[in-house]
Amino acid sequence: MKKTLMLFVMLLLSTVMFSQKTIDKPDYGLSNLPGKLTKIELTDSETIIHFYIKYSPGQWIFIPKESFIQDVNDGEKIFVTKTEGIPIAERYIMPESGEVSYKLYFPKLDNTVNKVDFGEANEGGDWSIYDIVINEKDSESLIPKALQGNWFQTDGSNQWDYGFYTNQAVVDQAVWKYRTVENRKNNFTIVLENTGKEKTIYAQIDKKGAVKFGTNKENLTTYSTEKIDNPNYKLANDDVYSSNIFKSDSATYSGFIKGYTTRAGRKTGNVYVNNVFTGNQDSHLVKIAEDGSFSVKFLLEHPQFIFVRLSGVNTLVFVEPGKETFQVIDRDTPLFMGDCARINNDLMTLEKVGSYEEYQKLRNSISTLNPEAFKKVCLEIKDKQMQTLNELAKKQLISQKAFQIKKLDVEYMAFQNILSYDMYSEMAKRSISSKETPSENITVQDYKVEASYYDFITEAILNNELAVLSANYSSFINRLRFVDIFRNNGVSYSYNSTSETAESLEKSGIALSKEELEMVAASKKIEKISTKEFEFYIANLSKIQKFKENHNEAHTKLQKDNPKVGVSVIALADYLKTQGVSLTAEEKELVTGTKLAQLTKEEIAIQKQFYDKYGESLKAFNEKYKDNIQQIADEREFQKLNDKLNKVFGVKESFVYDVFTLQQKSGYLDSNFTPYTDNQLKWIQGKIKHPFLSHYIVVENNRIVSKIESNKTQTGFVINTVKKTEGDELFDSMLAKFKGKVVYVDFWATWCGPCMQGIKEIASLKEEMKGKEVVFLYITNQSSPEKTWNNSIPNIKGEHYRVSEDEWNYLSQKFNISGIPHYVLVNKKGEVVNPKLGHHSNEGLKKILEKEM
Repeated sequence: MKKTLMLFVMLLLSTVMFSQKTIDKPDYGLSNLPGKLTKIELTDSETIIHFYIKYSPGQWIFIPKESFIQDVNDGEKIFVTKTEGIPIAERYIMPESGEVSYKLYFPKLDNTVNKVDFGEANEGGDWSIYDIVINEKDSESLIPKALQGNWFQTDGSNQWDYGFYTNQAVVDQAVWKYRTVENRKNNFTIVLENTGKEKTIYAQIDKKGAVKFGTNKENLTTYSTEKIDNPNYKLANDDVYSSNIFKSDSATYSGFIKGYTTRAGRKTGNVYVNNVFTGNQDSHLVKIAEDGSFSVKFLLEHPQFIFVRLSGVNTLVFVEPGKETFQVIDRDTPLFMGDCARINNDLMTLEKVGSYEEYQKLRNSISTLNPEAFKKVCLEIKDKQMQTLNELAKKQLISQKAFQIKKLDVEYMAFQNILSYDMYSEMAKRSISSKETPSENITVQDYKVEASYYDFITEAILNNELAVLSANYSSFINRLRFVDIFRNNGVSYSYNSTSETAESLEKSGIALSKEELEMVAASKKIEKISTKEFEFYIANLSKIQKFKENHNEAHTKLQKDNPKVGVSVIALADYLKTQGVSLTAEEKELVTGTKLAQLTKEEIAIQKQFYDKYGESLKAFNEKYKDNIQQIADEREFQKLNDKLNKVFGVKESFVYDVFTLQQKSGYLDSNFTPYTDNQLKWIQGKIKHPFLSHYIVVENNRIVSKIESNKTQTGFVINTVKKTEGDELFDSMLAKFKGKVVYVDFWATWCGPCMQGIKEIASLKEEMKGKEVVFLYITNQSSPEKTWNNSIPNIKGEHYRVSEDEWNYLSQKFNISGIPHYVLVNKKGEVVNPKLGHHSNEGLKKILEKEM
């Protein structure tokens, strides 16, 4: 009886122990969670998973009601029953700390389950975690637990040489499988294999527990899974970057996604490379192998950061032309091997220094700050972050290059924020006006940013070539190039008078004919008349735009009533008067000035007399000398901008000015898809003083020439419907049903404001072109929630696709999509005639489409 009772008690205790099992810091594989799992509780009735999330303060997260866990061996999904610490199926706003811990409750798991996946099955969430270990099996790995982990040299360098994981190893910038692992008295022989190659690693665990590794068993090196801080360690070849950093060459970014599984359905990713010389961002497709390894090559002009979006991870990685950077993508410990390993590992150490959060908080209070006050706080943040950086560098071993890069990042983050004052203010105004119940006493003042605001930009900053090392330099250049005082009121063209053209031609030794000279002499009499309206429009463009924005509803109505005619200032003012709307003093002044700038009946008569007599001669003259006319306009715009830059900064020439010119001229190549002539190239190169940048416009011109030639070889090919979802065949299959029609492709998303605005603007054009040989094709991806998408497209007339993540990655690679909306034009033969069409007015787009039809 006692024995039976004892056996019963033991069985009961065993059952209770299992039913109350707790797993602290559970092991798991691939995850796109912005945080981690901290604990799993297994009771006799529930499975409780503890989450820790770190996310941007003020942003929201969401736990869908159909969040689930599932046995990895094709088990049924079991869904969340309740939450604790966060509401279910409601937006949760992240607190000031940016941290939250919560629990999700699920039904009890079967005792035989060893691993589960976590996911979110319905609209509102896309977090997933794979291979969460519930019951660990000792026989799962050849490599013993004592040797598993990431191993660092203990000499103070913290160099990472070995990564031994459950089923794979990372050694010498490659991913290996275990072939055999032998153990003789804590002396291990590990044989690895990779695509037919073998590598042998020897390991030893001594009596004190120290672990040694090496490829020669007679000469092993001590390693540790913990990094050892030694600020006195001296790195070899520890030099900063010098000014000689420009070099065109391919860089290789490769690596391994720890815990990767094909169940995640993510076979591709993207690498985005900012090109500061063109102002573009180039995207490169990354294919992930079944073992989680990947590798991609791309062209670089200098050492710089790239943005990596891969398997749920978004991160910056520093790379160099002609070198390889290898990364293990791991949720807890991102690690690097290869040429740029030291820089990247050190930059990870410095990641928290110079974070963007302080500037985000400042942006939120911009309504209370004038420009000078905003600039002052930005510079204070910069100085504070620089002090933190210097103090950290004294305590920890940081390479000089990593310190140099981080210092530039801190500086140019401040600079680009200062230059964003107007943009942030405008965003704040829109945000306040869009609220249904705006808070009282919250307004954003209209402060004018004076030239003195930019006095923080010194000659040294303008000529700092090494600034291209910073991840923030592209934004700095973009903000500076497009601040109002340098934008010619937003107009990038100017009026060339016929007499100015003639004078320029004569200076260059071109003799005009008698008829041309006669026409030029007559044109001088009407030039003042002809330019009056144009010059007023240019000088007051910002005021005109503001006037129309302030009365957007009325402007939209007038435009809708007369879609083929633009709404003038006078027409809008007259309509507002009929509606009883009073104009401000500034608006009244604009209307008066517009009326004065209009041509009188006498002036219109003089113009008509001239064009009746010389109209055809003027047309022939402009066509004959169009290249000269363009060069005159370019020269005037170049000089105008440089005069403004010199006036503000007191500097006539600089590296930044050369970048401005290069971006403008390479932008023309992309938007017009027309190469420059030899004379045009010579003129551009004469304006760019930096030798590498001066040559780069030739490189860009040759790229366009090659692209045009390449496109010629695509004529005559037959479009077939294919089922493959990779490469060019994917897009061809999407276009197959539209053969014989011009296709206007819009890459968009339901959450993208500019996308939706563009779709609204084009609605009237689609109605106008109804029945013609043109197709409006809309492509979005999984970021557009399916329900939202289904509700949106009935109001978006045209053809629609909602593609998978991998399909979107292929399309992004094909068309170099770095942001949306992104427009592509396809002709009737199915050929892509413009992969980056850009935004056009309805009238302008109609002309483009009709030309292709």
